[in-house]
Amino acid sequence: STHPLARALARACPEVRAAAGTREAPGCGIEWDGPSGPVRLGRAEWCGIAQPGSQPYPELWLAEPGRAPMRFRFKDRLRPDAVDTVAALTREGYDVRLVSGDRIPAVVSMAREAGIETWSAEVGPDGKARLLQAVKAEGRRVLMVGDGLNDAPALAAASVSMSPASAAEISQIAADAVFQGERLMPVAETLATARRAGRLVRQNLALSLAYNLLAVPLAATGWLTPLIAAAAMSSSSVLVIANALRIDRRAGREAA
Repeated sequence: STHPLARALARACPEVRAAAGTREAPGCGIEWDGPSGPVRLGRAEWCGIAQPGSQPYPELWLAEPGRAPMRFRFKDRLRPDAVDTVAALTREGYDVRLVSGDRIPAVVSMAREAGIETWSAEVGPDGKARLLQAVKAEGRRVLMVGDGLNDAPALAAASVSMSPASAAEISQIAADAVFQGERLMPVAETLATARRAGRLVRQNLALSLAYNLLAVPLAATGWLTPLIAAAAMSSSSVLVIANALRIDRRAGREAA
């Protein structure tokens, strides 16, 4: 499994042989056939644990017929610049929300640490997609950032979506953009670049429209010779290209 908790468990138990014939249930966990029946590793409810408790941390349960269930507890860690990224997005006026399949105590703890006020917990893959559809129905455009197998439907349902390079392959395929490294700031940088690109596109359309409104009537009435008209056309193209290249120069200054 590419789930972060599954990867952490595998790193903690390098000497354990991988089980054969595993089947992954999105939003629930992994199941395989053991000597005495199906073995499940995943969410408490899916593993038959009625009252998992209210600890503020993620956990996995291992359930096997004939044995007492075993709980694995994890200390979740924010990405290095998660707090700064959330703060930057909030300053720009974006409504940042945390939507997770984890239990409420764990989600509340992470949302508080990251500085996110609005959160939803214990949301399955279909629930995430429905939540995004509901927000879009309000006339809003949604950027979804996700890395899990469970996030793929929501990534596809969003107006635009992003995934880190460490995400599950299906999430990377569903996303519109994939960013490298452990940092989350590329999300804010991508939004800023998109907004600058939109402004430049509108400026270039205005420049082109102004040129045509001025030059075409002059050429049609004979006020411009073909040579001058050709030079003016070339000059307008150079002006539009130069204006578009300003986004590269600004990005270079910000990177420096």
